[in-house]
Amino acid sequence: MLGTWYVVQDSLGGLALMGYLLLGLAIVIIGGAILLALFRRSAVSRRDPEAERIDSLKDQIIWRALGQGNRITAAEAAAQSGLSEGDAEMALMALVSEGRAVAEPSESGGIVYRIDAATEGSGGS
Repeated sequence: MLGTWYVVQDSLGGLALMGYLLLGLAIVIIGGAILLALFRRSAVSRRDPEAERIDSLKDQIIWRALGQGNRITAAEAAAQSGLSEGDAEMALMALVSEGRAVAEPSESGGIVYRIDAATEGSGGS
């Protein structure tokens, strides 16, 4: 292999061949990097529609809770926004997991979610 390198290096046509090979290799590497970047960007832009729906529900629930003393139950959120109680509960639990709400026991034994007005502005969506 090393002998072949010296032959290619010594002949004028060999130098041109090595130049073309190096140029081709550079083009392939740059093209691959561009394709990889485009793939990653398109993968990020393809967002889960269910996640977008939950984000929209979270925003609705936050505004309703802030309007009634920063506290809301899943049943109240569902009734006020026309959601099913399961969807409201899912959105409220997402807010809790993000640190934008706190789940507290209510006097009647249910769960009340307290939206922190201070953390609301700095939270996720």
